[in-house]
Amino acid sequence: MEKIEVTTRFRMDGSLVPLEFTTGHRTVKVMDLGRRWETPAGRHLLVMDFQENTYHLFFQISDLSWYWIKDIKPPDSPV
Repeated sequence: MEKIEVTTRFRMDGSLVPLEFTTGHRTVKVMDLGRRWETPAGRHLLVMDFQENTYHLFFQISDLSWYWIKDIKPPDSPV
């Protein structure tokens, strides 16, 4: 899990909408927001970039920080 910088919009209902995030030397622009769920520690979000890569982001409530948990790799396609 890597701590990251995220540009986020907060909707009127309190939901988080990540617009882009920076990890290392790259900035990833978010095209779509997928599945979201909450745990006692914070909010988990799956987001997709414009190349259709999926990322698992986590907003930790205790310190109001964002983390990149991992890329979600699609299963290998049959040949």
